[in-house]
Formats: sequence, structure tokens, C-alpha cells
Amino acid sequence: MKFRTLAVFTLVSSLLVACASNPRVEDLTPQQRAKISSIQIFQTAPNKQYVVLGTVTGLSCNRNKYQAQDVSDAEAIQGIKINAVLLGADAVINTFCQKNSDTDWINNCWASVKCIGEAVKF
Repeated sequence: MKFRTLAVFTLVSSLLVACASNPRVEDLTPQQRAKISSIQIFQTAPNKQYVVLGTVTGLSCNRNKYQAQDVSDAEAIQGIKINAVLLGADAVINTFCQKNSDTDWINNCWASVKCIGEAVKF
């Protein structure tokens, strides 16, 4: 019985994660929305003192197989900026984006761009 409960929990968790996307801007406070434009993006670590607050990701996803693959680094970067703001960061460092032109089953996308980086406070 415990195994069956664990299996159902794992399946439900997997389905919830499979529909991952960027946080919705309407869920942000006005102060958080204002901060998004000031978040700096660095591909490497800057020559400043900083504290890493956590890893952030952003996603640009095409969930319609029959639609043009309209995915972009810019949309995925917006996602990491929003996630960085939620952590109270000033910037995102060591940023890297990867385009997946094949099916991304983890995020339920026919095509996607995923960006990742470390949110930091100066």
C-alpha cells in the first residue's frame, strides 16, 4: 500500500513539474516588477564582491507541435530575471542558454530555450 501511494505521489509531482514555466508577472509586487529592469545579466562572474543567493532558470517554450518554433533567449532571460527578483538579487552571473530543437519532455515543450545562472547580491 505504501508503494502505491508513493507511486501516485511521484506521478502527480512529475506532471506538475512537467508544466514548468516562468513565474507570472502579475504575481509580483509593484516593487518587484520595477526591479526587473535593473537586474544585470553576466555570462561570467564580475569583478565585484557578491553573495550567491541561489540558482535561477528561465524558459521559452513552444507547447504547440503545429505552431512555428517561436522560442527565444530573450524570453528565457526574462524568466531568470523574474526568478532573481523573487530571491532579492541584484544580478545573475554565469548565465548560459541552451536551445532544444527536439521535444523537451521534462518541460512539455516541442521546442525550448532554457537559461540558467546564479542569482547574486552585490
